[in-house]
Amino acid sequence: MRSFRPLPLIFILAALLAAAPLSAAPDKKLLAARETLLSPAAAPLDALDKYLSAARTAADAAVMGEYAYALAYAGLAEAAFYNIDRALITEHLDPEVRFYLAELLNAAGLEDASAEQGAPTPAWLGVPLKLPALDLPVPDGDFDEASAAINLLMAQKRYAAAAVLYDRLCKKMPDIARCRAGRAITLEKLGAYRSAAAAAKEELALTTSPERSIVIKAYISDLENRPPLKYGPQKPVLKGRYLAYLGGAVNRSGGGTITSLRGRLGRFLTERVDVSANIGFTGGNDNDDYNGLTAGLGGRYNRPLGRLPLHATAAARLERAPSPDDEFTALLSPGLSYFTPSGSLDLYLDFALTGPYGGGTTLSLGYTVYFGGGK
Repeated sequence: MRSFRPLPLIFILAALLAAAPLSAAPDKKLLAARETLLSPAAAPLDALDKYLSAARTAADAAVMGEYAYALAYAGLAEAAFYNIDRALITEHLDPEVRFYLAELLNAAGLEDASAEQGAPTPAWLGVPLKLPALDLPVPDGDFDEASAAINLLMAQKRYAAAAVLYDRLCKKMPDIARCRAGRAITLEKLGAYRSAAAAAKEELALTTSPERSIVIKAYISDLENRPPLKYGPQKPVLKGRYLAYLGGAVNRSGGGTITSLRGRLGRFLTERVDVSANIGFTGGNDNDDYNGLTAGLGGRYNRPLGRLPLHATAAARLERAPSPDDEFTALLSPGLSYFTPSGSLDLYLDFALTGPYGGGTTLSLGYTVYFGGGK
């Protein structure tokens, strides 16, 4: 049996463990952009120039909201509302996102809806900036044409921009009840329930249909009885949580079918890194020496991709595999994980670096359950 040198795998695991704590710190470009934004000597566009490279393609909702705030400070209303909606779609109960939303709504003249957000000022900011007045152009055409354009934004969940546009449209067409209805719905979607109720009352005052009046009154009562939004992370904290994975793979080799069932039990050391003990069973080989139990240790690093709860992953494992010669195998496993509130659906491509399957690749699929309290 050839001897196995675990040193390369040790370096790989060490790199995985080091990656997440480093990634948790704010990016240097973002820190530089914040410093410029807060500098009395810098113009808003100077800060925005730095935010372009630091936050334009960010996947973190709070950073998206911060970018929207910088855009608003520079007076770029359309881009600011586009990015605040992008942040809300990603994480609609993040307190920092809600702060930036409140600031943008206030600058757009929706003071009551802004006040309902009730989110604290982010620690890095200290004192809120004085934003210039923000405005969005009302779509052209009559009410049906203009409201259709705004409703297209609502279909895209761009509720902040839609709320401002309905506010402007209602001021332009003050006698149309349906405009107040649209405004109420957008404010409701933003969690500004009292402001939505006020808009619905304006609709009620313009409504002549008894049946419609009954519906509006019930809607107003529902809005007025809703509690304020509670902010916090929508996804459970991973650090300190335990995990249990079960998955498998089926391969065709030499006219036969090789199956493997794999499980692992571990814990998250950080939001990005987990370590685990692994166990599995391989069967279907013509040579029984290659069938049997596998056991070992591994580590995994995950990083979110874009708006969806999709994460890129990189894992490394050291396992004892059944074989007549080599008993240890080292594997690298890049993959993708789709996170749910209680776990993740995991797809891996295993590359065997050494051992009885050295040079081979296997595609495997499984599900990980996360349990226990995070910290």
